[in-house]
Amino acid sequence: MDIKSLRAAWVKFLQPHPWAVFITLTFDQKRRPYQFTQNPEKADKDFRRLIRFINEELHGKRWLRKTSHKGVIWARVREPHRDGALHYHACLYSPSEPITPSLIRVLKDWWESKFGMARSEVPRSKDAVVEYLTKHVGNPKLAEIDLSYNFPRRE
Repeated sequence: MDIKSLRAAWVKFLQPHPWAVFITLTFDQKRRPYQFTQNPEKADKDFRRLIRFINEELHGKRWLRKTSHKGVIWARVREPHRDGALHYHACLYSPSEPITPSLIRVLKDWWESKFGMARSEVPRSKDAVVEYLTKHVGNPKLAEIDLSYNFPRRE
């Protein structure tokens, strides 16, 4: 499969989902020097802390027990920034509780207070967001895509 076909397959796979939030998360070298040098395991743990924060805001502390879908569903791409800093682009949605504009602002502030720069927004175009998310897929030096463990499976 060539890269163009691979990207098209990812777009087709991701488009049907009701993405409520598009976020870009960058690590600041001063706060998280290990992510700046691209330690993917620690960066992944920090991203999952953000997801846990969102789930707790939506469903409370015992969100895993309270939701049959097991929380926020996400698709994420890890990319190196021009200066070498690791950053993420991700799409999120919650199957049961809406992710409100106020929560979108709070998650941005939460990330910035701990890790670095964040941009979070309601996607104006789901198609454009999915296209942007997959722009470097197929080139392992530029991007790696990852899905939440509770991502819906299609048979």
